[in-house]
Amino acid sequence: MNGKYLLIGILSALAICGRPAAAQEILPVPSRKADIPVRLAHPEIPRMTDGELVQMLKKKADIVILDTQPPDGYEMWHIPSAINIPYISAADPMDRQLKLMALPSDKQIVIYCLCEEGTDSAQMAIELKQLGYNEKNIKILEGGLVLWDAADHPMIKQKIPE
Repeated sequence: MNGKYLLIGILSALAICGRPAAAQEILPVPSRKADIPVRLAHPEIPRMTDGELVQMLKKKADIVILDTQPPDGYEMWHIPSAINIPYISAADPMDRQLKLMALPSDKQIVIYCLCEEGTDSAQMAIELKQLGYNEKNIKILEGGLVLWDAADHPMIKQKIPE
């Protein structure tokens, strides 16, 4: 993995996901990167492993992959075929909810954010459930975009100027 992307990923994860998970149940789980414990945001929301998502992509499964990063993060790097609906807690949720309501309700929706904890992904999953989506069709990508990239899975990346 390119060191520039790793550094940007780590800095972005600290900036975006390093904030405390207010009023969220948190559960420690082993991390896939050097046994550092990870505290999952809303562990009751089902997760999907990166391997499961890779298999679904290879089979061209009819799924929706939802990226919760701010637009500049999405432009920098994202999973191929992912659509971007940013989760910005300080923003008016109406625009985001209108975009969420446009998603198909009969497909599997896999949500990811940058961090392993799934902080923004969990919030987006909760919003989808509140909008009436079947919770069986909503999963969070375990480990987020940082671990997806660390595993060298397919990514759309913008070159960083030197």
